Amino acid sequence: MAKFASLARLYRPRTFSDLIGQEAVVRSLTQGLSSGVMTQAYLFSGERGVGKTTVARILAKAINCQSGPTATPCLECSSCLEIAEGRSPDVTEMDGASHTGVDDVRTLRESLVYAPLTSRSRIVIIDEVHMLSTSAFNALLKTLEEPPPHVVFILATTEAHKIPDTVLSRCQHFRFRLLTVSQISDRILHVCRSENISLNPTVTGMVARAAEGSLRDALSLLDQLLRTGGESLTPADVADLLGVTDHALEEKMLAAILLGDLSTTLRTARTALDTGVDPRAQVRSLARRFRDILHSTLDGTPLDSPVYGWIRESVQSLPLDPPPNIFFLEQALSVLVRGEDDLRRSPQPAITFELLLARLCHLREVLPLPEILAKIGVVAAGTAPAPVRSLGPKSHNSPPPSPPPTAEIPIEVFPSPPEESPLPQAKPQEIPALHDDGPLDLRIPADWPRALSRLPHEMAALLESVRTRKVEQNTLYLDTGNSFFNTRIQASRDPLAKALSLAIKSPEPLRIETPTLPRKGTSSGQMSPEIASSGDNRAGRNLPPLVSDAVSLFGSEVLDVRSPQIDRPPSPSEESE
Repeated sequence: MAKFASLARLYRPRTFSDLIGQEAVVRSLTQGLSSGVMTQAYLFSGERGVGKTTVARILAKAINCQSGPTATPCLECSSCLEIAEGRSPDVTEMDGASHTGVDDVRTLRESLVYAPLTSRSRIVIIDEVHMLSTSAFNALLKTLEEPPPHVVFILATTEAHKIPDTVLSRCQHFRFRLLTVSQISDRILHVCRSENISLNPTVTGMVARAAEGSLRDALSLLDQLLRTGGESLTPADVADLLGVTDHALEEKMLAAILLGDLSTTLRTARTALDTGVDPRAQVRSLARRFRDILHSTLDGTPLDSPVYGWIRESVQSLPLDPPPNIFFLEQALSVLVRGEDDLRRSPQPAITFELLLARLCHLREVLPLPEILAKIGVVAAGTAPAPVRSLGPKSHNSPPPSPPPTAEIPIEVFPSPPEESPLPQAKPQEIPALHDDGPLDLRIPADWPRALSRLPHEMAALLESVRTRKVEQNTLYLDTGNSFFNTRIQASRDPLAKALSLAIKSPEPLRIETPTLPRKGTSSGQMSPEIASSGDNRAGRNLPPLVSDAVSLFGSEVLDVRSPQIDRPPSPSEESE
């Protein structure tokens, strides 16, 4: 049986100079090795396939090389060869995912008391260290803080946030970052040249983008493509293997979304689904495309530059001149990120996928909130007010609204009431300048508070307690549910009607009517005996002086009169009882 070796293993970096994309980590480690100042516990964190375990093995070679510690291990001495082949007795690699218990850590800790057999130091590499249990971490703490002088710990994890703070404080933490598309593309080209393989540049770019920053994923995918199609691979073959649409079809879909062309977008989506495309993989691919367009628009870097790795023909086929709106790109990314989760839970992924694309097309018509507020006339403080379209009822035959008045219109708000009126005489007031030049329709509930906002404060306060309203033949029927307030409104109905007519810009004057409600404790048209016997209570006759003054001052009316119960001393007969 032929021995198989993956490209990721064959082309794994052997020295620090072979590494790509982790310049900050390499610089810090090589400076420490060159100066001879080393630490006894390292923590490497980052996404999968970015070189954490690879750097741990290179660091083990650099420490135990016969010419070391050195930043450039020779790769020829017995120690370097044993570490490269995975058979060094002084380098222990432990998988934290399968050795999670405290007993595994105790066994490891007991073995560290022995000196190295053939090398300078004993190196302990614990991969996926975040999988250790809490008790295992606690058992490791003391050894991490004060290990034997011949022991160096190298911990690697993809989830650094799960590492206890007590462990983090005892390690030097190095963070590995994802590789860019151009860095992965260059590495793929290097591997293809070494294997005497010639690939279509479009295929190389598709593989680099599909790896999502992981070089190991890129080489594994390239290995799979070469085993199935060889050098004759086409973009359609790669798209079929990745579960996404081919290059031309995806660009057509992307262009239709950028233009807001719903018909073309759904037609392209149906073609893609018919070919067996995975909707989640396609949404993920579109999200990467929109992310690149957003960053390119913000920083001004062309999409066909090495940063993004797009093909020049792909960029030219998209409607990117002028660049898309930033708000649209942000919202599109948000919809795509949420849509991928929706697709994962959806019982009908195909329909969910088409609905998601339809939302993206409609986003072209969505405006940011500041623009919406500007269009409806709500402006920020310190800016000039913008003209606002009337929110009232529309009519094709109605004339355009008249311009706002240039001068204030003085009217008499509360005229002197007749002798029997319960309202006091009020001074003439002026209606303030209108805040909205459009006509209003009092049959619409939302227009009633707008009409009150155009009235003077006294009138608005009098009408704000109105409970029901209806308009019939230019007559406005108001009801507060209280006879006192209804009487006040009825007494001032003429100035109120005139002011409301001006406020809503009614072409015909309004009339105001209020119902006559029975007083509390009496039936309709019936007066309480005390009131009937008191005569004209509003004139103050047969009333105590204080009550009479209150009636005159506040313009109120007396609803009932009760005699107070006066305390008196008991009679002799009552005392005897």
